[in-house]
Amino acid sequence: MRLFSRNLLLTLFAGMLLATATNHVHSGPSGMDAATRKAVLAKLDKAEGKRGTAGCVIVDLDTGETLLSHNADSPLMPASNMKLVTSITALDQLGADFEFVTRIFGDGSIKDGTLAGDLCIIGGGDPNISGRFHDDDPLALFKDWAAQLKKAGVTRVSGDLKFDSTLFGGEPTSDGWPQDDQYIKWYCAEVTALAFNDNCVGIRVIPTKSGKPAKIEVVPDTAYVTIVNETTTKPGRKGAEIGIVRPRDENVITVKGAVYEEATWGYYTDVTVHDPARYAATVLKETLAKEGISVQGDVKPVTLTHDDVERCKLLVDHRASLVQALQPINTNSQNLHAEMLFRQLGLRYAGKGTFKTGQAAVYAYLKKQGLLTDDICIEDGSGLGRGNHVTANLLVKLLQKVAARDDFDSFKASMAVGGESGTLEKRLTNACVRGKVVAKTGYINGVRSLSGFLFAGERRYAFSILMNNCVYTKQMQDEILEVLAKASE
Repeated sequence: MRLFSRNLLLTLFAGMLLATATNHVHSGPSGMDAATRKAVLAKLDKAEGKRGTAGCVIVDLDTGETLLSHNADSPLMPASNMKLVTSITALDQLGADFEFVTRIFGDGSIKDGTLAGDLCIIGGGDPNISGRFHDDDPLALFKDWAAQLKKAGVTRVSGDLKFDSTLFGGEPTSDGWPQDDQYIKWYCAEVTALAFNDNCVGIRVIPTKSGKPAKIEVVPDTAYVTIVNETTTKPGRKGAEIGIVRPRDENVITVKGAVYEEATWGYYTDVTVHDPARYAATVLKETLAKEGISVQGDVKPVTLTHDDVERCKLLVDHRASLVQALQPINTNSQNLHAEMLFRQLGLRYAGKGTFKTGQAAVYAYLKKQGLLTDDICIEDGSGLGRGNHVTANLLVKLLQKVAARDDFDSFKASMAVGGESGTLEKRLTNACVRGKVVAKTGYINGVRSLSGFLFAGERRYAFSILMNNCVYTKQMQDEILEVLAKASE
């Protein structure tokens, strides 16, 4: 194995020269050889260009030695690297054995197949009531719940289907999120305690015959949204030119544009819905009907008290683990899931789950760990807001803390793997780093981040690379890790 520490004086002298030449604060002890440090710093300087700022910290996990520190304490927008703060805080404060609980109660007696009263579902903040872990069938859990209701003797509900999503409060979106028409994008979904299918519907546009309107499918098939079809099918080439509009507080989705005859797979996108808790309850009612359970009344919101719950009969008790929920957050960068977890933290900390209590919970955790400084700003749990500011040093210290936990393997498994999975599937594909980097990516306009772990040779590293207003960002981040991996062989 190649040793980093060759000559302490040469290393320090090279570091001083680089700091003088670039007008940046570069520092690092003898754990990284001069050539490696020079190569990494050169790539950071190239990324910064004329107006960018890059923060980078690389630490040896086994010795705790900081191998490279560049703008380590500069507060920078982290984009989705904020999800590391949220998920590590959750693992510590909620615990690896934490479970999200979704319950369905019957408010009435059951006789001859009829529930004489209302069916009530209470959302517990589970972000994965979807097809994600169920063979891509978004209705899989609802079908299973229908089977449980039948087993309990229910095939007809005389009352309403009521839903309680009051575990979380406050506004469903953050003022710091994009204020243009991006609210229809999956990454801007409204946050609710009762969530379903990432609080989105899938829109598939399929070509028909030239000159005819395209066929539009809604996934899952539901009457909750109204589709206005303003599409046409054009002859020839593959592809589509589709635009989608949904008024902010409505669920009328207008699909415009053209899809081409040769585009056999058509066009697909996910579109957020308004009032997603009602959406979840509506699709549940529709699914129950298809599974042979009729609900005679309407879908209505409700706030159930403790006494109400005590009076009702528990019919479905669905539980999902925190560890499972971390995977979509850290591998696929699912914003809604991170925001729901953020509110769970607020609920645990302050007794109610809102953006403000989520912020307070994370601040309290960082303060307890000795990591909170005046420059740190927590706006949300996903990193979508541009008001979030953290440092590369903070992220690496959090990574060091989670790496020291007994359940580190579970956390590590939640992250994307370079060249193999999630948001890193098409990055870090060179042999020296493929499969050796587990990390969280981040991107919003003008921001690119990458933080995580590199396992190369016998060395284990924690790293954070935050780039604001930089250039060649993905290339430089990947090349920095390649340099480090090759130096560790």
